[in-house]
Amino acid sequence: MSDLNIISQFATAMLKAATLDDLLWAISKNIGETLGFDDCVIYLNDNNSLIQKAAFGIKNPTKRNLYNEIKIPVGKGIVGYVAQSQASEIVADTTVDHRYIWDEFSGKSELAVPIIYEDITIGVIDSESSLKNAYSHNDMEVLQIIANIAAPRIASAQYCSELKQTQSQLEETNDKLFNSLEQLKENQEVLVQNEKMVSIGLLAAGVAHEINNPLAFSISNVSYFKECIKDITNMHQVIFEHENISPKIKQQLQSINYMQSLEEITEVVGETANGLLRIKNIVSDLCGFARNEEKEVSNFDVNKGIKIVTNILKGEINNNCHLELDFGQIPDLYGNETKIHQVFMNIILNAVQASRNNGLISVKTYLDENFACIDITDNGLGIANENLQNIFTPFFTTKPVGQGTGLGLYICYKIITEEHGGQIKVFSNHHKTTFRIMLPLHSADQLNLHNLT
Repeated sequence: MSDLNIISQFATAMLKAATLDDLLWAISKNIGETLGFDDCVIYLNDNNSLIQKAAFGIKNPTKRNLYNEIKIPVGKGIVGYVAQSQASEIVADTTVDHRYIWDEFSGKSELAVPIIYEDITIGVIDSESSLKNAYSHNDMEVLQIIANIAAPRIASAQYCSELKQTQSQLEETNDKLFNSLEQLKENQEVLVQNEKMVSIGLLAAGVAHEINNPLAFSISNVSYFKECIKDITNMHQVIFEHENISPKIKQQLQSINYMQSLEEITEVVGETANGLLRIKNIVSDLCGFARNEEKEVSNFDVNKGIKIVTNILKGEINNNCHLELDFGQIPDLYGNETKIHQVFMNIILNAVQASRNNGLISVKTYLDENFACIDITDNGLGIANENLQNIFTPFFTTKPVGQGTGLGLYICYKIITEEHGGQIKVFSNHHKTTFRIMLPLHSADQLNLHNLT
């Protein structure tokens, strides 16, 4: 077969290869069969190590399996020397060449040509024979032409293989990042809910006091109501047990002032109903705050929300300070009402804890351009300047160990800024501290619901 036919046949076989692996095995097989070599091994350069990737002959006992696969450092052995020098070489007698690396398949002569792409050795084509002087200069020239033709194809296949591997790694990384993001979202929801439950735990005593007061007079009124009912019942018994009312019975009826009893019953029932309604409202507000309704978005009244929160905190506030509310005309806002209530709860509770005995807490709402503003101010000792810059940093707290998680204000910041597109600012000196919450006057179609849901 002429050299031209050999090269043409090789090029055809190379074009049919779909992958880098297919290409390398096709090159080794085609060279071995068309040039009549005992064997042919393809090495690829990987970080200055020449690694066997495909073979024809004794090194390939079964389909696409290499026997005793080896790595040769660039510069060592005949293959390594050819890779380093970038020059083809024929070794007529390996027994007298000190560079030759002996193994169980050692040959008597060797032909090696470099595979060079853009002046870089990307591999070596190597053939060994059991005979001395087995290779001619024509064999070397043909093999070098084949190597030159194969070089860009191998480089391209390597690039595609690396690209696919990188793509696969990126997809795997993206999957991990997505799963991590979902886990972070779940963890954040747990943190938010846990922070709410911490607040509820702090409120338990105050809420119990608020419930016990109306409950106590409701129970007392019910007891009195029973006595009134008993008097009326006795009166009816007297009337219906006697057909003719004697003077003695009249005297008994006069001693039972049932009209007054009826009036008192009406009054007591009214008080009882109001007391029980008050308990219902307190429990309803507290349950509404505790519910994990993280994904609900709707129109809400910010002033009403502040009333609900201060009602829950009433016992805590009354025991420590005085509360002033100054509500402006605020249109309904759109967002997650439960989360906004949590922000109010956290900041007002912080204000209560920061206030001096008989201190003052004021909550003011007003409009400022495109924002609904809520100023929550206490007349405590203020926040030190060095702490202001860290006030919204997660796990930062100035409270003693065990009394603060350092997550409350961080969660408030995320709810207002990231989930509702608003702002939260803090101003403080030695006489007072003001937290300013600024919520945009969004409509439902303007709000970025992605962050809320």
